[in-house]
Amino acid sequence: MSEVIRGRPPDPPGLKLKKEGLRAKHPVVFVPGIVTGGLELWEGHQCADKLFRKRLWGGTFGKLYKSPLCWMEHMSLDDETGLDPIGIRVRPVTGLVAADYFALGYFVWAVLIANLAQIGYEEKTMYMASYDWRLSFQNTEVRDQTMSRIKSNIELMVSTNGGNKAVIVPHSMGVVYFLHFMKWVETPAPMGGGGGPDWCARHIKAVMNIAGPLLGVPKTISGLFSEEAKDVAVVRAIAPGVLDKDLFRIQTLQHIMKMTRTWDSTMSMIPKGGDTIWGEYHDMGFSGINAVAEYKAYTAGDIVDLLNYVAPKMMARGSAHFSYGIAANLDDPKYAHYKYWSNPLETKLPNATDMEIFSMYGVGIPTERAYVYRQSPYAECYIPFQIDTSASEEDGDMCLRDGVFTVDGDETVPVLSMGFMSAKGWRGKTRFNPSGIKNYVREYEHAPPSNFLEGRGTQSGAHVDIMGNFALIEDIMRVATGATGDDLGGDHVYSDIFKWSEKIKLEL
Repeated sequence: MSEVIRGRPPDPPGLKLKKEGLRAKHPVVFVPGIVTGGLELWEGHQCADKLFRKRLWGGTFGKLYKSPLCWMEHMSLDDETGLDPIGIRVRPVTGLVAADYFALGYFVWAVLIANLAQIGYEEKTMYMASYDWRLSFQNTEVRDQTMSRIKSNIELMVSTNGGNKAVIVPHSMGVVYFLHFMKWVETPAPMGGGGGPDWCARHIKAVMNIAGPLLGVPKTISGLFSEEAKDVAVVRAIAPGVLDKDLFRIQTLQHIMKMTRTWDSTMSMIPKGGDTIWGEYHDMGFSGINAVAEYKAYTAGDIVDLLNYVAPKMMARGSAHFSYGIAANLDDPKYAHYKYWSNPLETKLPNATDMEIFSMYGVGIPTERAYVYRQSPYAECYIPFQIDTSASEEDGDMCLRDGVFTVDGDETVPVLSMGFMSAKGWRGKTRFNPSGIKNYVREYEHAPPSNFLEGRGTQSGAHVDIMGNFALIEDIMRVATGATGDDLGGDHVYSDIFKWSEKIKLEL
């Protein structure tokens, strides 16, 4: 097979903007998402001898292959407290290397960092706000004082860069983590950081959310419910019975579920807003996020009740740190508690009229939205349900294949979750955005690599690969050098996010 490569590839954004004469201005803060940040061992059990300060997560994953049970033991958190197990300390890697690459050759932030360096950025003007992504958001502060460190670093960067406010660039779960941070930093101690009600207004120019699951991720339900997602379901369809063998089930799904159910952060991505948000928002022909077992349908409105039944210990911990509803009255004193701060439907944006928020994400890739389950032959065991791969049909923009419903998104998060708040919930002055912070929706239509030289592509809209999307990188760089959302051209959409948002009857 041969491929003819014609024409000169486009200049990377850094070189393009450098030719235009643009230079570093606003300090840039990166907030990584779940699983993309490195974790290293500081204290462990005997099976982890000689691994002091070696990466357990990220890098080569050598320990996983050599001793998977030891690795899972050290990657798990305490099932009662959600903090360190006795005798084990795993901590986030610090610096830009924490999340520039996830594994050898698999970039996350590296392309954006390299392009920013082209116009003069360096370590003192770029900061990776790494955190232990397994912990609940508030526990990152309790155990590691992570949010205090982020606050101090932003203050230092602003004060040493001529007072130029910071541009914050969170990705994936980092988007809801930073939403929590913005409430924490202005809340009085001891619950918050004590920065005062104008801290965000004084320190943040823009928050440029990349692929942010602000209203949750349906895939989270499948992971917590049965440790399955589309990929596992497809394996079952192609090779029936393979994953049902005792050997595989004991050594893979059951142990993975036991480990991930100790990671409280995963509960931050349970879909929020119930059936008000996740009803039939674009004529899909089925209601909510469905988990069908024994002819019982669970929608987004009662999926939390189902999880309370399936994983009571996990949900008991999670209920102290996260909430999934819609606030009737945001002035109710109960919403001052940190459990509401990562839910955009139960918290207010800061009073920062000059700040801007961008919702930036890929579109054009089938993305998991709902599931059809059947009782597992192992129902008496740890995992009672599995996706019913015999269920398939197609109808308009709804697709059910191998037991998984898909809709438009970035392969991980549906458009609705990434775009609704900027399209409607935070648009103009609303009860969720009382100061009227300007919001912009910037969508990037997915295009796979045109040739092998592009690697993972320069026009990808996929959840992680979008971090190498030239158009997205250029947008971030222009804002970092002083541009506003209006300078970028305002909203730029390909999906029907505004139409779908209008169908959602939410009191604003």
